[in-house]
Amino acid sequence: MQRNRDLRDFLELIRKAGSRYYVEASQRLDPHLEVAVLQHKLFKIDRNPVIYCPQIAGSNLPLLTNMFGSFELLGVALGMQPGRVDLAEILHEYRRREADLKPPVTVPAAGAPVKERILLDEQADLGILPITHHAPLDSGKFITIGNLVCRDPDTGILNVGVYRHEVKGKRELGAMLLPYHHGGMIARRYAELGKEMEVALFLGHHPAVVLGSMHRGSQDTDEYEVMGGLLGEPLRLVRCETVDLPVPADAEIVIEGVIDARNMVRDGPFGEFADHYGEPRDAYLIKVKAITMRKDAIYHDLDSAHPEHNFAHVLGLESAIYDSVKRVVPTVKAVNCPASGKAIFLLYVSIKKTLGGQGKLAGLAALSVPSYPVKTCIVVDDDIDVFDEKHVLWALATRMVPGRDITIIENCAGNALDPAAFDETRLKMGSMQDYMIIDATKPLALPTPLQIVPPADLWKKMKLENYIKGFVP
Repeated sequence: MQRNRDLRDFLELIRKAGSRYYVEASQRLDPHLEVAVLQHKLFKIDRNPVIYCPQIAGSNLPLLTNMFGSFELLGVALGMQPGRVDLAEILHEYRRREADLKPPVTVPAAGAPVKERILLDEQADLGILPITHHAPLDSGKFITIGNLVCRDPDTGILNVGVYRHEVKGKRELGAMLLPYHHGGMIARRYAELGKEMEVALFLGHHPAVVLGSMHRGSQDTDEYEVMGGLLGEPLRLVRCETVDLPVPADAEIVIEGVIDARNMVRDGPFGEFADHYGEPRDAYLIKVKAITMRKDAIYHDLDSAHPEHNFAHVLGLESAIYDSVKRVVPTVKAVNCPASGKAIFLLYVSIKKTLGGQGKLAGLAALSVPSYPVKTCIVVDDDIDVFDEKHVLWALATRMVPGRDITIIENCAGNALDPAAFDETRLKMGSMQDYMIIDATKPLALPTPLQIVPPADLWKKMKLENYIKGFVP
């Protein structure tokens, strides 16, 4: 019988792939800052493997972080073999799977690993989990990659999304559901109805499942069906113990609870995705009713101030942008938010240009996607590799004329977490910002120099390890 795909299935694969993809901590780590510092030190030397920490002080559970540490790991999550991932194909594979919705199946509790331990009422103490304090000025410990499940009170459709959750007590968690988040819209509706909002938070599953939580579809999309498509098989669900919600049967940990959406608490400061601290904000409060988990559960962590945060949701972002550009420039080739940096305010788009003005049109379409942080879009021709930043900069240097090819759109609705937008005028305007399009495509009507390209047959044939003594790929 085929094993159901889960976090352990993924770990088994990348362990075999070697230290480029997987490393283990050799000593007990303090959940206060040490896990995050270890992850950042590896990034500093351009190492981005999944990090498994067998011992975390104060908890009996191991911890896993950096599961989305590189764009290549996203490809592995989508079924590509380690060491043979084509970066240009990752988005297209994601889009193919994203469209292949697979309805979930419900299994009995006896067949659900996440039910091996059931902790109710006072036993449901968040202190048993190795929840980490990521950045020095964070206001506390945060669960950052929990998948929040709730139900729309009007349609009954399930919604799953990733938000941040600050530990407020042994059985209390914050829930940062911003007004434009689907979860925030649903919470506001419960507040209008004067009803409690039942929620469940699952942690630890195959990365394809977690990517499904960050799907950028409409509010009436059931993310469990998207998760099945990304996973390549129907997601197995099981009923919760204390709330009327289904959760993944093969998850590592589930936290069940309720929110009184009429009452708010304070959350933050918090280390954000753009590598700066966000200001304190109002958040909802989850009253924890139960924790269920595997008997040897693995706690999944994510440092929001590490590039992993951006890689974790970049495919959903790129897919939405690709769709938007394709509607106006059908010859779009590739989209890349270079999340290898510390933020994703920058976007590269390549197109096969067939009409004058398509570079600017593609940029306008890309920046029109709502609720996303991108504010600068560089459009290049299809002979430019958008996954090679040196190549993009070459196009910028040789094909762009500033007075002709730069377009600035002023005073638009912006991203509240953009650190460049925090000046006095913009704060008064309510997170307004400017957008920039750089058209680095060749003009169709004018002659342009021919780019020097190595012969394709020799490029493919010649392997460095065969020509350079001692070379290690």
